[in-house]
Amino acid sequence: MPTFLVERSPGAEWLPDLDTREQPLWDEHAAFMDDVFGRGLVVLAGPFVDGGGDAALVMEAASEAAIRDVFAADPWCRDRDILRVGRIRGWRIFLDARDR
Repeated sequence: MPTFLVERSPGAEWLPDLDTREQPLWDEHAAFMDDVFGRGLVVLAGPFVDGGGDAALVMEAASEAAIRDVFAADPWCRDRDILRVGRIRGWRIFLDARDR
């Protein structure tokens, strides 16, 4: 399965004074992400530590379009403009400690 690096950035409704887990619809977003992770699409995911709201994911999926389709159901995208899907780049990994 191809690997992708997915960039996510705050949308117009991101509240900069609140932590990621304090954002509106956090519980719904977390349940969505748990489901995506449980389906084996997400390898790594999380926000950057600077608190600005940007996040990155390493995902395995058939295509960029498939990833965009997945995130169309994220409450942070579907219901509110809290976290947007940005650049998605195919990634050819040469070194991977998970194979050890």
